[in-house]
Amino acid sequence: MRRLTIAPLIAVLAFLWVPAANADSLVFRDKDSDVAVARPDGSLVKKVTHASNPDNGYKAVSVADDGGITAFLNQRDDSGNSTFVVLNQDGVVLHGPYLFERYGICGGLSPFRTATSPDGTFVAVVYMKGSNNCLGGTSVLSTRIINRNAPTIGTSTYPSYDYLTEPHWTRHPDVRLAGINGGTVSVWQNDATKMDSWLALPVGSPYQFGGFDFHPTETKVLIDFGPANGIGVQPHRLELYTYTQFSTGANPPTSPEPQLVCALDAYVSNEGGGGRPFWSPDGSQIAWTGPEGIYVSPAPVANGDTCVLQPRLVVPGGSDVHWAKFAVTTPAGSGATGSGSGATTPTTPAKPKTPPALALAKALPAKKAFVLSLTFRRPALVSVTVTRKGAKKPLGTVSYIVKKKGIDNRRITKVRGKALKRGVYRVVVKVGAAKKALMVSVR
Repeated sequence: MRRLTIAPLIAVLAFLWVPAANADSLVFRDKDSDVAVARPDGSLVKKVTHASNPDNGYKAVSVADDGGITAFLNQRDDSGNSTFVVLNQDGVVLHGPYLFERYGICGGLSPFRTATSPDGTFVAVVYMKGSNNCLGGTSVLSTRIINRNAPTIGTSTYPSYDYLTEPHWTRHPDVRLAGINGGTVSVWQNDATKMDSWLALPVGSPYQFGGFDFHPTETKVLIDFGPANGIGVQPHRLELYTYTQFSTGANPPTSPEPQLVCALDAYVSNEGGGGRPFWSPDGSQIAWTGPEGIYVSPAPVANGDTCVLQPRLVVPGGSDVHWAKFAVTTPAGSGATGSGSGATTPTTPAKPKTPPALALAKALPAKKAFVLSLTFRRPALVSVTVTRKGAKKPLGTVSYIVKKKGIDNRRITKVRGKALKRGVYRVVVKVGAAKKALMVSVR
């Protein structure tokens, strides 16, 4: 990756910018720690939640394409467990509240950042995982995948990645999980069981990754770089890259190294958690959090090696900004209300709008293996638990990502690195909230 040293350049013609009229909206936390929504120009601000005080507010906000807003309650129960709900823009609870249970007997969970998959099936949650050693054991920063629409008990149902932070879901050319691990942006490459390094920070760089976001329809990525030492209020740098492809299957990408398009020094400071830019759903605008609140600008344009922005402060005091595909409606006179615990309760819970991703499931016998033949309505994460007939414990779980809808035939020959032996097996397939149990023979 090449690195430029440039002077700041933010367009002084910002007053000429008129935001395009579309259905995209901003979702964020307001100064009261409530979830709120607004139009991209900052108009029609509306509270989604109504906490009795900031301590009873919400955090770790993210949004899916169906408009569902995932939000964790600030307060935890006496055991250190956290709770989250999925809301619409009027505060109606679509799913939950669901428990995000404590993991590790010492130390507590503290979810502070989430990323909801575009189809609304999964949420990647960043938290501090407690240790299992009460005699000096340390907590570990981790990202765990949970089901957005149903309880997820334990950490073995879906993948969990220690030391991974800033989770994001790519949209183009397909849906994958990405995140930051140290000085590397890592992405699902061959399957969902591990994260593979994709973009590394140069050795000796004065910066560290502070956030990133993939363009919704083009092979572009925005990266925010914060100061390496992280001490005091310091400026962040914004860089725009293009790339050719990720790897698919067992094949490496033909052009794995992203190419720098332009950069902008000091586009925001780290005061108040500034940075973390996000593309709008149509890719025409970006939004980020600054010390004064939320800024929106047309997408960066390259002027030589320099990215030109036209930022406007649209939501003073706002933070943790995300984009949503819905249009903000006029605040209703009734609907969601705040309770003493800060939770928002509905009059009538709404039903999920989309059918399960898994349509059909079959298991076919094979020599030293079995074949899962699954039919999908959309891309999804698959979790397969295999148990030999008569055994008390399963052999283990195999997880993988299906990148497109239709029939996916997957040959399973090993579980946890051990080859399957001849015999009958019970296979439990989980895709989101859907679960299917099958029996199959291995010849």
